[in-house]
Amino acid sequence: MRLRAITCLVLYFLSLPAVLAGKSVVTVSTNNTPLDRQVLQAVSEEAFGRIGIDFRLTSLPSERSLRSANEGIVDGEGLRVSGLSGAYPNLVQVPEPYVRVSFVAFSRDPSIRLDGWESLKQYRVAFINGWKMFEMNATNARTVTKVDGPEQLFWMLDAGRVDLILYTKADGLALAAQMKLESEVFAISPALKEVDMYLYLNKRHQPLVPQVAAAIRSMKGDGSYNRIISSFGIERNEP
Repeated sequence: MRLRAITCLVLYFLSLPAVLAGKSVVTVSTNNTPLDRQVLQAVSEEAFGRIGIDFRLTSLPSERSLRSANEGIVDGEGLRVSGLSGAYPNLVQVPEPYVRVSFVAFSRDPSIRLDGWESLKQYRVAFINGWKMFEMNATNARTVTKVDGPEQLFWMLDAGRVDLILYTKADGLALAAQMKLESEVFAISPALKEVDMYLYLNKRHQPLVPQVAAAIRSMKGDGSYNRIISSFGIERNEP
């Protein structure tokens, strides 16, 4: 009983807003692709800085990252698709999008044509465990395999163990080139889904949500947002 009380007390103090040199610090966990992680880091540092808060980013496996934010072990989680608050009720979505992402299928066969999620049903498909976009929509595939990381996806595809792997387009093309696979890998067009990606904060930080959203909107208005994402080779998709 005493050990349980001590554990609860430790978790409570971990969940309190951190303070560094007299300044509040928000720590967000992520399992994003490298490119999206850079966008999350850079945009958040600027947006939180505008409201007087330091921003820290930490990496966790996808599902654990969401649970840790939902349980308040970290302050938030990103970047994620809209609408996750139903499954994770302690998470509040910051309503201003960070970046638009193309979720695509990769194949060794460039002749494959896909028309939405239903067209996956004849294929052996793999994606990363905890990626909600795919877990919610790719359930009708011939077989579904979940892995821990993107390199596993591309090795499986290269070895012919699956027909399609599901990932984000820009990061997937970069990773395939970096891995020097034996087979050429193609991103199948059109994308399965193009979506805006968002930051979520634990509900104890709900007062920060409109402030962060307003800071991001001001960045988009004054050109600093565009300068940040352009530095990563991403074209602005905001109106």
